[in-house]
Amino acid sequence: MKISDIPDEALDATPTPIPTKTVYDWEALHRVMKRQGFVVIETDDTRMTTAGAEESVLVKAFNSHMRTVKGLRLKTKRISKTRWYCTL
Repeated sequence: MKISDIPDEALDATPTPIPTKTVYDWEALHRVMKRQGFVVIETDDTRMTTAGAEESVLVKAFNSHMRTVKGLRLKTKRISKTRWYCTL
């Protein structure tokens, strides 16, 4: 590519921010659960299900990982507005 191929507006444009994403380490959380018997997840990140119930995005993702990757059944219980108890 030659410099003449670049449009003039690109030369003065503000830099494009690079998108980032958070990747959770569910394996480390599983090790903590095996060691102490449970984990408590605290988060404000919730969503409404089609049935109208409120669920935690993080608890749902952890549960999905445990079922699909580990083949284990995670038991969860909401213990306050922002906290969930999880065990095997």
